[in-house]
Amino acid sequence: MIPSPRSLVSVSNPRQIWLITGAHAINEFYSVALPPLLPLLVADFSVSYARAGALVTVFYVVYSIFQLPAGLLADRIGQRGLLAGGMVVLAAGIGLASVAPDYRTLVVAQALAGLGGSTYHPTGMSLVSDFETGGTEGRAMGIHGLGGIVGTALAPALIGGVAALYGWRIALQVGALVGVLYAGVFAVLYAPPASYSENRSESRIESGEGGETEGINADSERLDTDGGVDSRSRDGLLARLSRLFNVPLAWWVVVLFLADFLVSFEIGAVRTYATSYLFQRVGESTATANGVFFAMLVGGGVASLGAGHLADRLDRVSLSVGVLALSAGGLIATALVPASVVVLYGWFLLLGVVVYAIFPALNALTTEYSEKEFSGSLFGLMLTAASLGGAAGPLAFGWLAEAVGIRTAFPAIAAVALLAIPAFLLLRRL
Repeated sequence: MIPSPRSLVSVSNPRQIWLITGAHAINEFYSVALPPLLPLLVADFSVSYARAGALVTVFYVVYSIFQLPAGLLADRIGQRGLLAGGMVVLAAGIGLASVAPDYRTLVVAQALAGLGGSTYHPTGMSLVSDFETGGTEGRAMGIHGLGGIVGTALAPALIGGVAALYGWRIALQVGALVGVLYAGVFAVLYAPPASYSENRSESRIESGEGGETEGINADSERLDTDGGVDSRSRDGLLARLSRLFNVPLAWWVVVLFLADFLVSFEIGAVRTYATSYLFQRVGESTATANGVFFAMLVGGGVASLGAGHLADRLDRVSLSVGVLALSAGGLIATALVPASVVVLYGWFLLLGVVVYAIFPALNALTTEYSEKEFSGSLFGLMLTAASLGGAAGPLAFGWLAEAVGIRTAFPAIAAVALLAIPAFLLLRRL
C-alpha cells in the first residue's frame, strides 16, 4: 500500500520538528553559500582558486572540530539556546565576510561561521531524537533531512542570483539577514513539548562520588573481551573516558562511528564529483550538468521522506543494508546509462533516491541507541565521523580521478557503499 503524503510527515511533535527542520535548512544553506561566489572572490581579491577554495576548507575544518564539544555543551546547558545562538554566530560570520576588506578577514569570517555552524547538528538532531518515539523517529529524521536538502539546493540559486544582480557582498548580507531573522523566529515560536525538560542535570553523568550511571557502566563493560586480564583498572579508565565524552564507551558506538564515516565518505564523493562526471559524459555546458545534479537532489528530498517512513515500519539495519546495495548498484550502472540529457535527468533522479535514502535510516538507527542524558554528545560524535568522511571522500576520489579519469572514478564510489554494509550488519551482533 502506497503511504499517503500526510502519513509521510506524521510525527508526534510537528511544530517542534518543523522548526528544527527550518534551522537545518538554514545551516546547510550557509554551508554552501560561498562556493557559488568563488570566481567573484578570485577576481576581487586577486587570489588563486586554490586560496579561494581554502576558505571553504577553513569553514569545514572548524565546523568538524567543534561538533563534539558542542554536543557536550548541549548535554549540559540544553539544546534550544545553543541552537539559536549558533545560528546567530553563523550569520555573523557570513555578515563579516560580506564586508571583508582583504583575504585574511575572509578566513576569520569563515572560521567564525564554522564555529557557529558546528552547534547545529548536535543540538538539532538530538532534539529530534529526544522528542520522537520509536514509531515516528524515522519520519522525523526524514523531515529533518529534507530541510538540509532544500537548504543545499536553494543556496546556489539565491546567493548566486542576488550576486549576479547586485554583487557578492549584497548576496552575503541578504543571506546573513535570513539567518538572523530565522533565529528570532525560532526563539519566539519554539517551545518544547509539555512532557520534555531541558534540565539535564538530573540525568546526565555526574563526575562526583558514585556519579557514573549504571547504564554508562554497563555499556562500558561491553568493551571487555574474554580472557584473564584484570579489568578493574581498565573499567576505571573507561569510566573516566565516559565522563569526558559523555557517551558510553561501547562497541556499538565504534561501529556507528564507522558507519557514519563510510556513508559520508560515499555521499561526499558523489556530491563533489557528480557535476564533473556529468560534464564529461554529456559534453555540454556546466549549466546542463548542474541541472542534472539538481534532479539528484530532488530525488534525495523524495528519499528523505520515503525512507524515513520506511524506517518506522521496517527493520532499520535491513533497510540500511538494502539501500546501500541499491546505491552501489546504481553507481556502477551509471557507467552504462546512455549519455542522453533526458535519460541522465531521469537516472540521476533515481540515483538521488537510493543514495540519499541512507540518511534517515542511519539517523533513526542512531536514535535507538540515544538516551536523553547523552544524546547531544552522541550526535556530536557521529557528526564528527560524518564530517571526517565527507572530507576524506572527495580527497580520495579526487586522487583516483587524477589517476584513472573521472568517468571511471565516479562509478567506483560504489565500493565504499559496499564496504559500509558489514558495519551495519555488525550492529545486529551488539
